[in-house]
Amino acid sequence: MLRGIAWVLLLLAPALAQNLVSLAPPGAVAGFYLADLRGSRYIQGLASDFRQSGLEGLLNRELRQKEGEVVDLLGIAAGGLAAAVYPDGFFLIGRPSPAALRVLRKEARGLRTVGGWQVGGDQEVQLGFSRELFFAASPRYAQLFLQNRRGLRAPAQGEVVFWATLPQSLPQELGLPPRTSSALRTLRQLTYRLQLTPGGYTEEVRLELNPSADPALARLLLPQGRPYDPAELPQGYAVFTGVFDLGRFGAYLGGILREFGQAYRLELGGFGSRFALVTAKGPPPAPDALGESPLGHNLLYVELRDPATAEANLLALLQSLAAFATPEGRGGFRVLGNEGGFKAVEVGLMGTLYYRLEPDRLVLATSKAALEALRNPPWGRDPGFRRFRVRVPANAVGFSYSDQGAMLREQAALTARLLPQTLGRGEFEQRLARALGNFLERISQRFGPGLSYTVVEGGSLVQRSFYEVRW
Repeated sequence: MLRGIAWVLLLLAPALAQNLVSLAPPGAVAGFYLADLRGSRYIQGLASDFRQSGLEGLLNRELRQKEGEVVDLLGIAAGGLAAAVYPDGFFLIGRPSPAALRVLRKEARGLRTVGGWQVGGDQEVQLGFSRELFFAASPRYAQLFLQNRRGLRAPAQGEVVFWATLPQSLPQELGLPPRTSSALRTLRQLTYRLQLTPGGYTEEVRLELNPSADPALARLLLPQGRPYDPAELPQGYAVFTGVFDLGRFGAYLGGILREFGQAYRLELGGFGSRFALVTAKGPPPAPDALGESPLGHNLLYVELRDPATAEANLLALLQSLAAFATPEGRGGFRVLGNEGGFKAVEVGLMGTLYYRLEPDRLVLATSKAALEALRNPPWGRDPGFRRFRVRVPANAVGFSYSDQGAMLREQAALTARLLPQTLGRGEFEQRLARALGNFLERISQRFGPGLSYTVVEGGSLVQRSFYEVRW
């Protein structure tokens, strides 16, 4: 739900140009860019919803009244932006709106002409301006740029791209112990990209590993086997299934902690590798988040190797969590009895959890509404689920499906109820709550279902997602 809202607000903000990244000097260990979406037909409908809800005008008036021309800096990436991080500095370049460029120029001091750019700044940050572009960089990379030593290449293409590479020398520079150093050297590169399409948008997240650095960690992050079949699980807002060996993870984490002198042991040997999570429909949380369902309405399924050992592992873990989630003198860990074939336990301020041990899996519910969701028809009967399911390859080690529109509609209703309590009941706060609720309701009509799946490709873990949007 939050991912959908954040993504929409990101698109409504001016975005960046892909070709700007090639202007940065090479050698970056991390980078980010947003493509130039001015005039893109894909976001015109969302921008219209932003205006018609009254949210755009309300925020513009309020911000300009309080912040003056500083609000123009919101257009700093109107025509695109690219950023690069180096081991010893940074470089950022963008194509701002004319108003934002004027504010940036006004704040700059001591500008001089260098290679067609107006350049100024100090020993920490250099600023530069051309007719349409600006850059901000540490002095070394500003100098490389002005010397035309450019040509950074992103490892992926899309409207939004982020990547980060872990320098192999970092563990040694940090003075980390051997096992922790090996774990860090296993992580080679993380890449994220978002691509708009006529029917919505796609995402890809790629985690590239160096398995030889730490084979045990690589086995955890590059799992084998089939996850639970989501078609057999009860319907709700969303479902997620995956493969991750909890027993091995507990033993691995214990070894890492021992290098730092920590004797804590995470005992998970009773659990297997497969898990699933269903986000169920239910009443909204209480305003103080201390109601019946502070953890929301979720059903968690975890494969068991040894049911008796797994129950002991679970209760020990819940008791530890209760200690962290219990202010002095309030609550704690308590066994409450049975509820519809489930054992109920109170876990501090996390509320009441319900669990049942089946012959080969644990089922845990975070609320009574989640318990009731067990009676829902399975996902296999949902037409949208069946339509999307055919896109999932047979070798997937993870799968998720969600109804984004329904989740946004719930968020709209929750915002209208809770925002005035959070911000206050003044005239502006009331108008803001109504406008934001109206906006969320409008965009909820545009968003449809979506899926993602995860596969292992050689030494990489790759997640690909598809989401429907009626642009």
